[in-house]
Amino acid sequence: MAHLSIVTSILLCCCVTYLYAQQQCEQSVNVARFDCFSDDGPTQERCEARKCCWRPPVISMNLTKIDSADFRDINVPYCYYPKDFPTYKVTSDEQTDFGQRVRIVKSQTTYMPHDILDLTVDLIYETQQRFRIRIYDSAYQRYMVPLKVPVVEKKANMTDYAVTVQSNPFAIFVTRISTGVILFDSSVAPLIFADQFIKFSTRLSSPLLYGLGEHKQALLINITDEWKRLTFWTRDIGPQPNTNLYGSHPFHINLEQIPNKETNFHGQFFLNSNAMDVDLQPLPALTYTTIGGIIDLYIFTGPTVQDVIEQYWDVIGKPTMPPFWSLGFHLCRWGYNTIENLTAVIQRMHDADFPYDVQWTDIDVMSNKLDFTYDTKNFHGLPELVRTLQANGKHYVNIIDPAISSTQPAGTYPPYDDGLQQGVFITKYNSTEPIIGEVWPGATAFPDFTNPKGIDWWTRAVSAFHEIVPFDGMWIDMNEPSNFVDGSHDGCTMNSLDNPPFTPHVVGGNLTSKTLCPSAQQYLSQHYNLHNMYGYFEAQASNIALQRVRNKRPFVLTRSSFAGSGQFTAHWTGDNGASFEDLYSSIPTILSFNMFGITHVGADICGFAGDTTEELCTRWMQLGAFYPFMRNHNAIDDKAQDPASFSWEAQQIMKQALLMRYSLSPFWYTLHHKAAMRSQTVVQPLFFEYPNDANTYNIDQQFLIGTALLISPNLVSGSNTVHAYIPQDVWYEFPSGVQLKTVGQYIDLDTPIQKINVHVRGGFVIPMQIPGDNLVLGRGNPFILLVALSQGGNATGSLFWDDGDSLDSIETKTYNYFEFTVTGSNTLTINGVVMNYKDSAMALGMVKVLGLNKTVIGVNVNGKAYSNFLYNSLDDVLLVYGLDLNMLAQASQTIAWTTS
Repeated sequence: MAHLSIVTSILLCCCVTYLYAQQQCEQSVNVARFDCFSDDGPTQERCEARKCCWRPPVISMNLTKIDSADFRDINVPYCYYPKDFPTYKVTSDEQTDFGQRVRIVKSQTTYMPHDILDLTVDLIYETQQRFRIRIYDSAYQRYMVPLKVPVVEKKANMTDYAVTVQSNPFAIFVTRISTGVILFDSSVAPLIFADQFIKFSTRLSSPLLYGLGEHKQALLINITDEWKRLTFWTRDIGPQPNTNLYGSHPFHINLEQIPNKETNFHGQFFLNSNAMDVDLQPLPALTYTTIGGIIDLYIFTGPTVQDVIEQYWDVIGKPTMPPFWSLGFHLCRWGYNTIENLTAVIQRMHDADFPYDVQWTDIDVMSNKLDFTYDTKNFHGLPELVRTLQANGKHYVNIIDPAISSTQPAGTYPPYDDGLQQGVFITKYNSTEPIIGEVWPGATAFPDFTNPKGIDWWTRAVSAFHEIVPFDGMWIDMNEPSNFVDGSHDGCTMNSLDNPPFTPHVVGGNLTSKTLCPSAQQYLSQHYNLHNMYGYFEAQASNIALQRVRNKRPFVLTRSSFAGSGQFTAHWTGDNGASFEDLYSSIPTILSFNMFGITHVGADICGFAGDTTEELCTRWMQLGAFYPFMRNHNAIDDKAQDPASFSWEAQQIMKQALLMRYSLSPFWYTLHHKAAMRSQTVVQPLFFEYPNDANTYNIDQQFLIGTALLISPNLVSGSNTVHAYIPQDVWYEFPSGVQLKTVGQYIDLDTPIQKINVHVRGGFVIPMQIPGDNLVLGRGNPFILLVALSQGGNATGSLFWDDGDSLDSIETKTYNYFEFTVTGSNTLTINGVVMNYKDSAMALGMVKVLGLNKTVIGVNVNGKAYSNFLYNSLDDVLLVYGLDLNMLAQASQTIAWTTS
């Protein structure tokens, strides 16, 4: 009997254990599973060795599909965390000047080596709308991102968010006080914090997400029925879906949906520069998995999407104010090959009467692909050509790659000799020798732009070359950093930096693929920690060098970027293809980069790789005319695609697009000023302005310039119509001024090859200017004010104007700033708020008023009758012309009209 009792007890114990395990693994829906084996190759044995649950996905009742979802990219995890997975509990929670400091510990380690059992959590109430969570090792200092962010020591009062800390298991909840919506909820999955593996999750307010770049993807990251993984590790690779690309921006905006309520938005920024995965699932939820640093998470509560942007830029820095000339048309190609070919292109652009401002050259201009050189044989006379361009109001930009040739004879190549002497190159692990990879010139060393000596060294190299070729801007490419061999010519170490216990899902499968060994040493830390910031620090150094050398406002264009790069640089979207698919994908990418604070952004017009077609290039020039940064650029051995290389008919269409862009240059320039000073995006999605219109949430084939122009390009080959959404508002065709009759729905817009659809939103005054051959030569031309009246007959606008090139015009207030208002449908007031820049003619030549539905019988300018006006009763348009009104003559001026 005793023996039977023991057996019964064992069986009972096993049953209880089994039932307990079943209970801990119970999940009623697949979307609530959080992946316990995000490494490749999960099996039941390996999963259960981690003390995790292994179960096939729950099959829906109709047995035809799983959870009614088409799971792409990442399937439902078979291996997921049980409810009792080891995690932290709170041991102390004290109030501090900045908010709260919480101590959390756990007694059991998890499946990753070097699990850290004792952590400190700082909950920092930074502002009324910005909350920061920092979780770090209580005993040892860990790497932290060297980004200059605000340091807040005093807790904000009257916040729009409430914070709750759950003790056991530890979790943080952040809710919006006004609505009760959960903005952050870490209770959905366990926190893991090991030396090279940090993983934490949060429930999302809705499955509607934006941001998380740089990836080739739609604007809306819709995870309503989709699992998705995004990887962050900067990499030289042509844009393709589901791939880590050139930049790292772990920032997102989440839309909050509450029935019958105003739509709110909030954002999150994970300040971490290590390699990471971000997993998204339809719960909806998000999981960060990074392999270094600390948890440093910002939550921005908005509540408008523009508020979120402003709150984010307050942390990372506002965009740089670009020089005025950089807003024009830029022309480049890899493969001019000789100065004769380059000169021929410049001449045919001139002969075809195309406006353009900036000529670029690629690596084929270099001598043996060496930075800071030019080929004196094939490009003889380049310095003289550049000076001729500049004398005609144009500018010149050349390419500079970061990798410096290490094989030139000693004493013959100053960039390497000086860099070696100053010790500014990244070194091998546990060594003072430069790590050697391979890029265009062959074996190369890689500058360490985190080294304080690096900026002075870079400036000397820039200055020396500028004395030979007086370039106006720098194009910094290949700065992920790119490397044609994996790691280095000597390979990499076998240590955990080069072979971490977990590798995010980077293209190539390992962190060394086509870049440097992560174990390589930089001044501030290992490359393992700083890789994603390489382009950031190079852009900063290049910006400083140009300021010192030219003493003018710098223009830098970078391929690789990190949060905050917009303070120093513009960006282009990399090596796209000559396809209509890439034509479309440029729009969501450019919109996303405006959210990331890099507002001066564009794509290679007509496509970089592959031969374009006349139709594609024409459509792309039309769209590109409304990119913040407009450059046509293509690859070596592909056929020429400069506008003057096409048929006469195509040239005229492209020219009209360019003339539209150039006529809007004061509007563009003012938008960049607002970005730099007021944190406003230059281009934006429709939902920014129409947040309560659900139809706008996934629109990324149309966009807004500022808040006043709606762009609806044709992105389909062979099509003559665009199925466009017209928000509920007042809209006028540009430039005709005809008011749209159908709004608040999708309509088919006529779009033959000659046309791109642009509409002006009622309620805005848009400053324009009669175009010149380039922006410099056109600066003195008369201004035009386009007044688009709202339904109530009102409109507002502004104009920022300075010399376009000075470093300190904003700081010294050496500029002019005008505000334009129309009230009561009959008076335009021009107010000179700041009028300190007197070195430029600012003559108003024309005013065009749209939406005047009463016949105009008279016009007064500053109280005096004025006879040069026309009123078109068919289209309700008033044109006041021939004004020659000096906008600087007095602080307030008026143009009024009377109607019958």
